[in-house]
Amino acid sequence: MLYIFDKDGTLIGQPDQSDNRPANSPSEQTVLPRVIEKINSLRQSGHDIAIASNQGGVAWEYISFTQAHELLQDCAEKIGGATYEFCPHDLRAKTAGKVNSFAVECDCRKPKPGMIISLMNRLHYNANHVVFVGDMDTDRLAAENAGVTFVWAKNFFITAGD
Repeated sequence: MLYIFDKDGTLIGQPDQSDNRPANSPSEQTVLPRVIEKINSLRQSGHDIAIASNQGGVAWEYISFTQAHELLQDCAEKIGGATYEFCPHDLRAKTAGKVNSFAVECDCRKPKPGMIISLMNRLHYNANHVVFVGDMDTDRLAAENAGVTFVWAKNFFITAGD
């Protein structure tokens, strides 16, 4: 099986900031409780791990494309390695006056299935053998649009006795 995870809110928690934003640097990224143990267990059972993350901060010019890549690479390393895809696009940034090549509509931004399908193709899985784990409705819809199983992060990372 291939397990694909959303990043922010699923694998990585919010930085300890009052501005309610995702981490903008690797040093701000903290892996959520139970994530490492669960992913290690999946790997030990022979499953593949991947990450699919919207990184609209690139379109909004909060972070650069390079920073977004570094965030995904850092997250992948923190969970013991993973293939990843990210979407730097967000059409809403254009309507807010941002003029850059990332403030556009695309097929990869969740809830569209582009990142999930790309990961399935790269890792040679069909939809019947893929689980997507996320924390937002856009994650659930992306899984549905890709034809894969979806599990809420809060349920996936729960342990017996909780």
